[in-house]
Amino acid sequence: MDSVFSADATAAWLSRFGVWAVLLSTLLSVVISIAGVIPSVFLSGANAVVFGLPLGFAISMIGEVTGAYVSYRLYGKGIMKWKKKQGMKGRWSRAFTNASPIRQFWLLLAARMAPFLPSGGVTLLAVWTQMRTVPFMLATVIGKAPSVAAEVWVGQGIFEVLWNWM
Repeated sequence: MDSVFSADATAAWLSRFGVWAVLLSTLLSVVISIAGVIPSVFLSGANAVVFGLPLGFAISMIGEVTGAYVSYRLYGKGIMKWKKKQGMKGRWSRAFTNASPIRQFWLLLAARMAPFLPSGGVTLLAVWTQMRTVPFMLATVIGKAPSVAAEVWVGQGIFEVLWNWM
């Protein structure tokens, strides 16, 4: 039985929707981003299988960036209410908040490029520290590109190996 979080199962599912698969993939990326802890590698790999490498990368990037933006906005609504009650705690959040906007951009860019940091955690940090939207989105686009490219490429490769092995 295929796992829900496997590239081949997701690719088979997406393939059934024809042109609507692009929209479904993007919406699924947004849901993954909002959840904050579900890895998106299975979806990026599925996008490569269904749409090919260049288009799969583009669709994955659009989904990841859209998901980050929606998460940023949703997290912002909840965090600001909770933050007023709790106050600012933690060395990381104080350091990030007290940094200049340019330093915040570079810190977020580095966090986005780190392969094993959950995207939801990075987004949450940006919201918590009240990072502005434009630098957040710019760092997100630039920082996510290498990891999404790797996920698409690796996902495509794994699918091809499995397909040829069976």
